[in-house]
Amino acid sequence: MDTIALPMVSYNSDQGIGYGAVGAVYLYGAGKEPYAHAIGAQIFFSSRGMQSHYLRYDGPRLIGPLRLEGGLEYRRELRSPFFGAGNLSAPDFRGDLDNERYTYDKGSPGLWFRLRGRPFGATHPLQTYVGYGWRHTSVEPYDESMLTQQQPVGIEGGSTGQLLAGALWDTRDDEVDPLEGGVEEIALRVSGVATGSKYQYVGLTLSERRYVRLSSRLTIAQRLTLDMLFGDVPFFEWSNTGGVNVSEGIGGMSSVRGIERNRFSGNIKAFSNTELRFHAAQLKVFGRDMKLGAVMFLDLGRVWHPGVADGKWHAWHPGIGGGVRLSRRAAVVRMDYARSTETGRQRCYITFGHMF
Repeated sequence: MDTIALPMVSYNSDQGIGYGAVGAVYLYGAGKEPYAHAIGAQIFFSSRGMQSHYLRYDGPRLIGPLRLEGGLEYRRELRSPFFGAGNLSAPDFRGDLDNERYTYDKGSPGLWFRLRGRPFGATHPLQTYVGYGWRHTSVEPYDESMLTQQQPVGIEGGSTGQLLAGALWDTRDDEVDPLEGGVEEIALRVSGVATGSKYQYVGLTLSERRYVRLSSRLTIAQRLTLDMLFGDVPFFEWSNTGGVNVSEGIGGMSSVRGIERNRFSGNIKAFSNTELRFHAAQLKVFGRDMKLGAVMFLDLGRVWHPGVADGKWHAWHPGIGGGVRLSRRAAVVRMDYARSTETGRQRCYITFGHMF
């Protein structure tokens, strides 16, 4: 068994000074990889009025060969970002995340579960899954905000229930800390009256993750993601992607580091993440073997949205930086520093797990 618990008294560039706690428990069993059960929990508050609490479970072989994943979540955000739609949104923004023109207040309790399996056997690379996600979003815009002025679909808030389905072709040598192989994924999400959603729309996500070992200590990791939304899409879904590992953006610690969280959003999002991962040393921490690693990265992203100007085809938004990784078996702590080469603004992130 591995247990990690960290107090969260830290500074995050997108959330301000944060405090709380985050932890994870990994239970191992014979013949069950990468673990038999994993339970993660977080209680988090920030000086910028954010709350992010969750309880998550992952059982890779809980029901015979089937993997059950699920979670309960609650988010509350004062000054949640909204910069409008498109790749050139809010050109007058100068980095003030407390400016009410670019923010609104949001609350969003939710839940999700997913059942995943390997239809052709435990060693076959094909995985398929089905699931369901539900969230109720409350929207409270400020009087002078862009949200109040633009009145996009979703301004009144409401529930979004989604049926989820997808398939992965997974050839990674290790799911948690891969050195070789890759995973290709296609994911579909459908929302409508029958799913408990106020809005009717469809989302399609295509993703490629690839890992190439250059030496015993160096690995190149690459991720490409394309997410497309069609239909009556509420604005608070513009920044979300589908798939097993959900991301948001463009901008933030899960899409393009160095750019403000969800700085660019729209119905179509694309981003690329390239990392050079270096295994620096093996350490003993409280009597346990730990791996210390370092990372250099380049992130790129852009969006397209109907009815707005999105700029030239090569108008991608970059972020560059580096970070540190501390890991023990299935547990990975990630610390990144990033910089936007467009604006020169800098951001820091501390969280669990590799970005991809």
